[in-house]
Amino acid sequence: MQQAELALPQTQSQQPASAASALWRHPQANRHVVLQHGGQALSVAYHWQGAKRRSVGMRVSALGLQVRAPHWLGAAQLEAILQGRARWLIGQWQALQTGQDGPPGAGAAPAWAEGCGLVWQGQLLRIALGLAGRRALLQPLAQPMALASGVHIAGRAAWLGHAQGSDEAGGAGQLLHLPLRHDASASAIAQAAQQWLRAQAMAQLQQRCAHFAPLLGVAPRRLALTNAQTRWGSASARGDIRLHWRLAQCAPQLFDYVLVHELAHLHEMNHGPRFWAWVERIQPDYAQHRARLRQLRFEPWEAQA
Repeated sequence: MQQAELALPQTQSQQPASAASALWRHPQANRHVVLQHGGQALSVAYHWQGAKRRSVGMRVSALGLQVRAPHWLGAAQLEAILQGRARWLIGQWQALQTGQDGPPGAGAAPAWAEGCGLVWQGQLLRIALGLAGRRALLQPLAQPMALASGVHIAGRAAWLGHAQGSDEAGGAGQLLHLPLRHDASASAIAQAAQQWLRAQAMAQLQQRCAHFAPLLGVAPRRLALTNAQTRWGSASARGDIRLHWRLAQCAPQLFDYVLVHELAHLHEMNHGPRFWAWVERIQPDYAQHRARLRQLRFEPWEAQA
C-alpha cells in the first residue's frame, strides 16, 4: 500500500528550566504571610482551605504551599503557627529551587509530580492534582506562574519553539487539574497527562481537518493519531490521515502545517513540485513551519515517567 510520511526528528535531552522568582506563590493563593528565620524573609502567597479538622495541615509541592486549617482558627493564630514552621517551610522552598524533593541533598525530585510543567499548543501549563470527578479541567491563572529551576517540563522543545528559542516565555498561564489523588504515582500522572493530550490532539485534528480538507478539495476516509518514532504524520492512498499525538504540544501553526502536508498527499503521493504547489496554495509560508518543525526534539514520554 502506498503511503507518504513526514519525518520526525530523533530525540535528545531537554534543556534546563528557568530560575524561579523570590516570591513563593501558589497559583490558587488566597492568603499571604512573610516568614522570618535566621535573618531571612520569604514572602509566601499560599492556598488556604478551611476544613472540619482539629489541626493544621501543610502540603508543599512544586505548585507552592497549601494549608488546611480548622474553620474556627483565626488568621493571626494561623500566621503564628506558620511562623513557628518558618525554618522548615523556607527549607522546602529552597529545595524546590534546586529541583530536590525534601531537604537539600535528598536527591532529584520526580519528573512527573504535582506542579510539573506540560506544554500544550506551544503554551506552558502546570499540573495540579486532587480534582474530584473523572475529567481533567483547565483553569486560567490571573498571572503567569514562574518556574523553579528543577521543575520538569514535558514538551519543553515545543514551548521554546513557540517562544522563538527563548526561555523568557512568561511562565505558566493555566493550571491543568487532573482527576488524581495528591499522592498519585509518577506513572499515573504521566498516563493521565498523555490521555488528556491525546484527546486534545484528536479534537484539534477533527476541527482543523474540517477547515482544510474542503480548501484542498479532498475528503479523508479516516483520521487517527499515531505514536510513530520516525514521523510526524502519514497519508495513505486509501485516504487515511494519521498525525502524531504530540503535535498537540506544538504551536497551532505547526500542527496545521503537518495536517496540510498530509492532506496534500491525497493529491500527490510524493514530494514533487506539484505536491509542494498544493501545500503552498494553503500555506504560502510553509517553508518557515517546516524549518521550525525540524528543530523540535522531544524526549520519549515513557522516559519521563
